[in-house]
Parts: sequence; structure tokens; C-alpha cells
Amino acid sequence: MLSWSFVAAALLLALVPPRLPPRTRGLVFSALSLAAARALWRLPVLPILATSVAVYAAGRALPRLPGHTRAWALGATIVLLVTVFVRFKLEVAPAPTLASTNAVVGLSYFTLKFIQHLVDAAAGRARGVGPHAFVCTIFFLPTYPAGPIERTIDFARELERSDRGWGERALGVERIVIGIGKKFLLADPLLRWALPLLHGPEAAPSGILLAAIDAFAFGLYLDFAAYSDLAIGAARLAGVEVRENFDWPYLRQNPGELWRHWHMSFTGWLRDFVFLPTARRLLRATRRPLPSQLGAQIVTMLVCGLWHGLSWNFVLWGAYQALGLGTHATWRAWRGPAPTNAPLRAALSTVATFHFFAVGLVLFACDVPLTVAVLARALGLT
Repeated sequence: MLSWSFVAAALLLALVPPRLPPRTRGLVFSALSLAAARALWRLPVLPILATSVAVYAAGRALPRLPGHTRAWALGATIVLLVTVFVRFKLEVAPAPTLASTNAVVGLSYFTLKFIQHLVDAAAGRARGVGPHAFVCTIFFLPTYPAGPIERTIDFARELERSDRGWGERALGVERIVIGIGKKFLLADPLLRWALPLLHGPEAAPSGILLAAIDAFAFGLYLDFAAYSDLAIGAARLAGVEVRENFDWPYLRQNPGELWRHWHMSFTGWLRDFVFLPTARRLLRATRRPLPSQLGAQIVTMLVCGLWHGLSWNFVLWGAYQALGLGTHATWRAWRGPAPTNAPLRAALSTVATFHFFAVGLVLFACDVPLTVAVLARALGLT
């Protein structure tokens, strides 16, 4: 999805005068973003714009409903949105790997933003979001392809803030340069080397395949992080500050810490709208904290996998990540927190956590039979 055309289109937003009234500024951002997305990715503008109008209207209506009716209406609206999203993915992006779903991953973020706004609106947290801020949050071009996922209320406040000056914009240029470097100098070469080996494991020695698994993990991280750098930099050039998305996830000592620092706006969404509601419901039913946590982790990671793609490799990837998170949670409940003054233990934990995560990412590059072949070859079993 990243191209010089996208970079140029995102930079056009920096030409919008920063002293415009927030309503006008938001509408100009939205119009430019929609035009660019339509030109670059053939985005079906009218259906998504119509859905946005319906979601905003629902968000205005939900707080006025009685509590029980509101909960049912919110649930029904979310189910409808998810159904439309699933149908779209099945019809437009049936292929089973992450690379094949890149054309629609931006549309997936629309669904997350819609659900987030509806839940916030139902809880009375979106009263300050006008239609201009809502539409701008949904369609803001720098964050369209890969996030960060902004809450509508936070983005509305950003539009209200005055221009931060040339120092802030210089930081935006710096971040864009870093993102371009990550993408074209690091991520792309790593992925170009690793993917052919993963797709043809029978011709590679086991040691080379193990290196390819690590290279793919680093390449995928750098690719995602590059998109975030570009989004953050382009937004700063336009006078808008959006959330950070990655915080050195591969330097973390356990799967839970890694996930808290990986694609943070998305994992924060999963925590707030999947994990915590599921854990609370299970805790009320079982009165047992650890089983409730483990059950919520399984549900959350399966949702995470299915969001990336409606195929068995992503289901298994979600189950694999849930296994890692659950094993660590159970170990910690049994043994207690790890000592903080043990550098060798910390280093070994970091290496083990990275490699556990990297092995799971093979399911992002390959379907299930090919993943089995890659791992068997890498372990010297074939």
C-alpha cells in the first residue's frame, strides 16, 4: 500500500492553513483524504460515507435510550457492522495470507473506529464530537492504511488545538524520513530475502530457514512501524498529533509485555473492547480470576487473528498467541513476578519471547500446510 503517491497525498494535508476554524479544517482534511483514498486504492467512498453517517446518527441516538434498550441497540448495531465487514472480507479478500489482504486492511480499521465511537457514544464519552471531527477521524489519510487508531473524542480535541509551529512540523519531517528509511532500506530487503525461502523451504538448509524466520519477523515489524512513522509524521506536518503505535516490542521479556508494546492502538482497542468485557463477564460467571483471564485471552487473540484474515492460518496464529499469553499468565500466578535484578534471566527471556513470537509469524506468510513444512524443515525433521 505504501507508495510515493501515498506519501505525496499525505503531505498535501500540510498545505491546509492551520488557522482555519476546526470545523472547516476537519472538512477539508476529510475531502482531501477521501479524494486521495479513492484515487490510490479505489476506495468505495459512497458506501463507506453512508455507513459513517448512519454510525454517527446511531451514536447521537444511543445515549438517549434507556439503559437496557441502549445495550441491546448497541449490540445489534455492532453485530450488523461486523457482519458487513465479514461479508466484505469474504467477497473481496478471500486469500489466506496477510500480504493478500493489504488492499482492504484500511477498510478493516473503519470497522474498529465505528465500534469504538459507538461504545464511547453509548457511555456518554463522545458528546464533544461533531460531524466534522467524526468524519475526519474515520477518513484522515495518514492513518488510513495502517493506523494508529484514534478515538473520535481525542481527534476532535486535536482539531481544536492551535498550530504547534514549525518546530513540531520539523519533527514530522524527521519522522517521515525515519519511516521511509525503515520501509525501503530495512523492511523491504529483509522481506525480499525471507519470503522466497519461506515459500520454498524444501531447497533451504535448516539454519538458513531459521534465519529467514527471524528476518521475516524483523521485516514485518519494521514494515508496520514504518507505516506508523509515516502516519505520525504526516499528521504532525498537518498540525495533528496522533498516537504512537510501537515501542520496541522485541525488547520485552514476556508475551504480555510484547503485546502491550506492539501496534499499541490496535492492542489497546482489543483490550478495551474485547478482553476487558470478556474477562469481566467470565469473572462474574466463575468467580475465578485466572481462568477468567485465560478465557478472555483466548477470545481476544482469536478475534485478533480473524481480524487479520478469515482463514485457518490466522485462527491458528491467534490460538498460538493465546497459548503463549496463557502459559506466561499461569506461570506468573504460580511462581510470582520474575526478579528485576537478574540481567542474564532478562536477556534469555527477551530472546525466548522474540523467537516464540517470530515462529508464530510464519502463519502470516504461509498457509497451514506450508507453515508445517517450513517449521519441520527448520527443525531438521525433514
